[in-house]
Amino acid sequence: MIFSRSHPCSLASTCFVCYHLYRQFFLFAHVKTVTHIMQHLKGMSMEQSIKKVMVALTILLALSIVAVLGFMLKDVFFEKDIPQNPAEQAYSLAKAMADKDPKNPGYLFELAKAEADLGKTGDAVDHLQKAIKMQPAAPMLHYTLARIYLDSGQEKEAVKELEQELRVTENKNELAWFDLGEIFLKRKDYNQAINCFNMALVRMPAGADVHYSLGKAYEGIGRFDLAMRSYAEALKYIPDHTDAQIAIQQLQLKQLEQTTTGTTKK
Repeated sequence: MIFSRSHPCSLASTCFVCYHLYRQFFLFAHVKTVTHIMQHLKGMSMEQSIKKVMVALTILLALSIVAVLGFMLKDVFFEKDIPQNPAEQAYSLAKAMADKDPKNPGYLFELAKAEADLGKTGDAVDHLQKAIKMQPAAPMLHYTLARIYLDSGQEKEAVKELEQELRVTENKNELAWFDLGEIFLKRKDYNQAINCFNMALVRMPAGADVHYSLGKAYEGIGRFDLAMRSYAEALKYIPDHTDAQIAIQQLQLKQLEQTTTGTTKK
């Protein structure tokens, strides 16, 4: 990193340089210094010798203080500019590319994803909307924006973006179908959810989570037979799918209760 005179970290930079100079001074001179001082002090009076030593000690103390300050300010000013984890590294790279070519929707897309990972929701939405204006028919732009809306609790906006993603991709984004189905399932609009999950399974037949959610939707309309089949499909692809295992047990209990209730009424 190059610092100008007006750079806000110029003080830190100066101290940091002094810190390294101080280290180099001791590495090179820690042995010869004593000999040099002794030779320099020969022929001087005691009072003059003491003054010379005091001056030397004062200089060393000043250098020590500057070195400590440089070390402390290095951590404060320098380390923050260096990405500390993969998410920050991805953001730095994406931002550099977007700054270099701000009219490239692909770069804006990557930048938005990196911003979303870091919780920069507003910036991510802004860059995705700009990318969509540049390339409205590009796949995954609307879907990624929908995911950000979902994560921030903006369900209505998410539905619009998911539906737009499906129009752009001619219904060929299984992730959009699944997320749309999850929204309908949450709203207890079971028939709409069933349609969405079945559409997702056309392109993702081994999706265990899709089969599980489809089972919940079937269970919602009272089709316990189809629900049980869907839960079994989920376990077929992920044998330790905990939610599907619990759902089967709960559904079996529910069916047993209904059978017992029907027998009692008779």
